[in-house]
Amino acid sequence: MPPPRLEASDLNDVIRQTALLYEERLNGVALRLDLDPQMPPAMLDVEQMKRVFVNLIDNAVEAIVDLDGEQRIAVTSRHDATRDLVMTKVEDTGEGIAAGDFKRLFQPYFSTRGRGTGLGLAIVSRIITEHGGRVYAEANVPRGARFVIELPVSGQ
Repeated sequence: MPPPRLEASDLNDVIRQTALLYEERLNGVALRLDLDPQMPPAMLDVEQMKRVFVNLIDNAVEAIVDLDGEQRIAVTSRHDATRDLVMTKVEDTGEGIAAGDFKRLFQPYFSTRGRGTGLGLAIVSRIITEHGGRVYAEANVPRGARFVIELPVSGQ
């Protein structure tokens, strides 16, 4: 992948643009956005960040689509002023992540799906790292998975 072309951008706009790609493709899965109206700009490569959210939302849809019960994906954004970060969470009500898989999630070619290439989360990790941030996964209680992205506010 090419190195990111960073420019001061609105992370909420990136999230909204990505969500629009899913308007007609969710097959009953609810996609909810809860975006912080006070988000400062961050240094982003907008196209690469869209790829991050597409990968995370695609994974969430795949984890949910065949399950009974609530089928929901939530994308939230927050500004953590004390740490000078913008944070985003992508949460789903899917099957969740097996405890033994957390350490391997972002490794290339690791997949829990038969048809997955195992590259999606590795790409996500690389893009976020190249933006000076970090990404990690955790359980979404009571059900599902949560991916957290932390990025430095612009000017750092």
